[in-house]
Amino acid sequence: MIKKILKSLFVLLVIILSFAVIFVLTLQIFEYRPADETVLEIENNLDDLSSNYVVLDESIRILTFNTGYASLSETEDFAMDGGTKGRMDSEAEVSLNIDGISSILTNSNADIYLLQEVDVDSNRSYNTLQYSIYSELLSMSVTLGYNYRCIFVPFPFTFGQMMGSVNSGIVSFINYNVDEATRYQLPGSFSWPISLANLKRCIVVSRLAIADSDQFLIVINVHLSAYDDGTMRLQEMEALKEIMKDETDAGNYVIVGGDFNQTFPDAVEILPSIDNGIDSFSYNYYYELKDQDFWQAYPMEEDWFLENDFQFGIDLSTPSCRLLNKAYDTQNQESNQYYLIDGFIVSSNIEIESVETLNENFKYSDHNPVQIEIKLIP
Repeated sequence: MIKKILKSLFVLLVIILSFAVIFVLTLQIFEYRPADETVLEIENNLDDLSSNYVVLDESIRILTFNTGYASLSETEDFAMDGGTKGRMDSEAEVSLNIDGISSILTNSNADIYLLQEVDVDSNRSYNTLQYSIYSELLSMSVTLGYNYRCIFVPFPFTFGQMMGSVNSGIVSFINYNVDEATRYQLPGSFSWPISLANLKRCIVVSRLAIADSDQFLIVINVHLSAYDDGTMRLQEMEALKEIMKDETDAGNYVIVGGDFNQTFPDAVEILPSIDNGIDSFSYNYYYELKDQDFWQAYPMEEDWFLENDFQFGIDLSTPSCRLLNKAYDTQNQESNQYYLIDGFIVSSNIEIESVETLNENFKYSDHNPVQIEIKLIP
């Protein structure tokens, strides 16, 4: 009897291990492996006419918004943040979020929209066609840079909550003619086999001609790493800075917008300290970290940007992101964990007229949109 039980357990173990090996090999075979540089297709590109060019000394409104794949609204938590969920309970809920996000986009009436976490037929958002919906809504030049493609993401490890097949990316909607758009793969990666089902972080660089000028407006859409120890974010920032420096050295105008997953310099105080004789740092965040076990948005290093005459475009008055350790507490809003990680970095030849974080109370996403008004200085 005991031998039969042991034999059955052994067979079961072999089956489980075989399934695991086959699954990992399948992920390996179908892993998304983007090139270091990819020239992107520009859909619905406005005609190459001077009337569709950027104009010097004229206000330009830009909105950046991490839409949370229309699935991280006020009712939701997320497993990576200390919650339990990986998807919403129904397609109807996702559709309501898409409608709400669409209203935010149209009400903004921006010239440029930089969106992050836009799904394209992903299981985690009930195969809604978010990219197509927003494209039809805005009718602008549009480019999509995929940063997450996986045939099956087995997370969270709970049946009914696994994200499944994911196709998602960062999207730039631009109400001007786009000369060229390029996806740049960022350095850094999680260890194998986690990397097989994880994001492949990138930036999308759009090059816009300027009327009566030999220079270009360079618009960079970013969504940097979140759940690493901070090392990958540093690598990604170094790659981003190299592109920014090359473009400003060429005399171009540069604006970077998106979700940096780092706290902007004005929203954190870095406090040097000594721990057991070793130099260390602690951080005093503008939006206080309520629990040291919560996800921490490490400070962005500001020295290089200031030395190279870049400006930060943020709004301290309203948080741009909330933690998804629980559903959003609308009654006691002070109990929620907030961050300021979305905004803009702008070259010195651009005047910042205003910056505003639109307080949407995280109704449709775990991020609030941030809107900036700029002028290109002649």
